[in-house]
Amino acid sequence: MKHILSIILLSLVVGIQAQEKTEIWSAKPNFSEIKESNKGENVVGIQLDEKYEYFYSDEGDLLMNHTIHKKFRLNNDEAINGFNKISVSLADVIEIVDLKARTIKPDGTSVEFDKSNIREVKDEDSGKSYQIFAIDGIEKGDDVEYYVVRKMYGNNFGRNFFQFSFPLQKATFELTCPKNLIYDVKGYNGFPDATFTQLDEETNQFKCEASNIPAIKDEKFAYITPRSQRIEYRLDYNYAHNKAQKLTWDDAALRVYSSVYFDVSEKIVDKWVNLINIQGKTEEEKVLEVEDFLKQNVYVEEYNIPEFSDLAFVLENKVTGSRGIVKVYGNIYKKLGIEHQLVLTSERDNVRFDGDFQSWNYLDQYLIYFPTLNKFIDPSNAGFRLGVINGELSATDGLFIEPVKIGDFESAIGKIKHIPATSYNENYDNMIIDMTVDVENDNVRIVTERGLKGLSGGFFIRYYKMMDEEQKQNILKEMTSTKAPNPTVNALFLRESSDIEAIKDGEFLVHSDFTTDAFLEQAGPKLLLNIGETIGPQTEMYFEEDRKAQAENNFNRMYYREITLHVPQGYKIINPEVAKINVVEQSGDEKIFAFESDYTYQGDTYKIIIDEYYKEIFVEDEAFEGFKNVVNAAADFNKIVLVLEEK
Repeated sequence: MKHILSIILLSLVVGIQAQEKTEIWSAKPNFSEIKESNKGENVVGIQLDEKYEYFYSDEGDLLMNHTIHKKFRLNNDEAINGFNKISVSLADVIEIVDLKARTIKPDGTSVEFDKSNIREVKDEDSGKSYQIFAIDGIEKGDDVEYYVVRKMYGNNFGRNFFQFSFPLQKATFELTCPKNLIYDVKGYNGFPDATFTQLDEETNQFKCEASNIPAIKDEKFAYITPRSQRIEYRLDYNYAHNKAQKLTWDDAALRVYSSVYFDVSEKIVDKWVNLINIQGKTEEEKVLEVEDFLKQNVYVEEYNIPEFSDLAFVLENKVTGSRGIVKVYGNIYKKLGIEHQLVLTSERDNVRFDGDFQSWNYLDQYLIYFPTLNKFIDPSNAGFRLGVINGELSATDGLFIEPVKIGDFESAIGKIKHIPATSYNENYDNMIIDMTVDVENDNVRIVTERGLKGLSGGFFIRYYKMMDEEQKQNILKEMTSTKAPNPTVNALFLRESSDIEAIKDGEFLVHSDFTTDAFLEQAGPKLLLNIGETIGPQTEMYFEEDRKAQAENNFNRMYYREITLHVPQGYKIINPEVAKINVVEQSGDEKIFAFESDYTYQGDTYKIIIDEYYKEIFVEDEAFEGFKNVVNAAADFNKIVLVLEEK
């Protein structure tokens, strides 16, 4: 729920038990009391109630009714535009049991919404259906309230968020279920764990509530969603079956392993293998050949359908989903005798994987790990290759599925292990810049060799090669180191390789040569050269005093810049020392974050060398000021102006 422009009710659950219900929807609504500290907010969440009622159908299926009840105060037009339309997901819904919505005025009168305005729409990309309706009669200062009950099939796992970009005065989560079921409900980021109550001889209740949840604010180098208050729940025991714990990591590992490797046609796998050139290659070369072939020839959709798990279908149609492509990889590597393990985890910018809470909702993204190489591949990302994975899938834990074979018996176990981030020097954006000042024509010629590697942009070369010429030129213009307005482009092209030490193992190598008057100013008899702008715009973190979140990088990285200025004949630099910056944060004796720049000035050649790097993903509280100063040092370099005067 990152946006307040549409309220998407997630696919959840509801089953109505034969028991007395507490009234949620008052026939005579009251205009709500708002805390004094919240009265200046655009939106105030008055209450959010999420309730799951599990029950067995006459046929013995576990069903549920999911009730969601929300009430907001809307204090301006922007808030009204964000909350006057409601979208109800119909994914996995058996039926809409009840749906109510209304506007409540300060005098206590209410305007009920017209159910005839409900429209059902289908998202063509995802294939998912929704009911959409507008709430009428909203004016500034009104309360908006709505209530939806959907009957669905029971879920073994769930996730609910209770912290948003606006304050929430009260939040409640409740799960009721038959007595044989025991759920585990865990709160995160300050939201409480659930308490267990046996309501009667047939019904268990798991409930938690919180008050005065503050708005969560956007902060640089910090993701919003994973630090929002939420709950995770999972089915822990079903005593109608046995007393063993249910749905463990080992259960997940065996289920995934069997779905990938069992009941697979050897003939089809052989056909896949025969398409790939692996003769005479090392294990690492074979891994890369398979990855490169599949990523060039099979398109991976964002959704999954049963046909995508059929290797024959994928072979013929060259299309599959995220689960299907893992099945293709896994069986090819198995056939080739290459040791590998499937890994499942979640993206750090969504929710951080919690290995202590065995919710399969965390098993969201696939990786493949090669123990003998100690490297991962990201099977669904067409731009990445062995050793380069989505940064948000690293520096976190994951479920590693380890095969177990005893004779002809084949199985798997699950182990929680760490997925390390790649080293900072595996992800770089390095530039070699040469500047020549033309005093007579009042401009500067800038020739740049730029090399990108890994997650810093090297992977983009594979997308670039699929573009048409116009697209390629637009991308190359974006890749120039500076954003000078209306430059005269002398040359702009992609290099196949480079002998320059700083960029020779870069994957995306751009040569740019342009002339601009944007960097040079006349100040009487002096010249002002904005040399700091040659490295391009930098992030700033000057105002972070009220920061709440831990700083977090998406991946480790480095920047090396070498700037050579040919001082125009007859001129000298009178402030060469301004390029000297030394800002470092250490952990023990090791520098973990740094911006270090120094210069040499000999004859008519002025050279600046910059080393900037970030070696750790997470910034500990005691290191934050140092980290912030390093980031700001790069922004401060942008402001450096050399003053040149005639000798």
